[in-house]
Amino acid sequence: MEPFLVRLQPLSEPPTARSTHDGEEFLYVLSGRVTVCLGNLSDVLEEGDSVYYNSTIHTMSIRRQREALILAVIHAGT
Repeated sequence: MEPFLVRLQPLSEPPTARSTHDGEEFLYVLSGRVTVCLGNLSDVLEEGDSVYYNSTIHTMSIRRQREALILAVIHAGT
């Protein structure tokens, strides 16, 4: 497992590409708002929210015009 503290900057336009990698991922929002898209589903996470998912297909973007700080923990799998 690899933990990362990630500061996400607001995007002027929503992302069009989805990232993919093997393994699983846990995200915890420390501040701000983050939109997480998993396949055809999307949800807005706010401060104190978390999500755990299979990392094969996902995107992340920032809501509104402020940055977000997240803790991301990635398990690359075997």
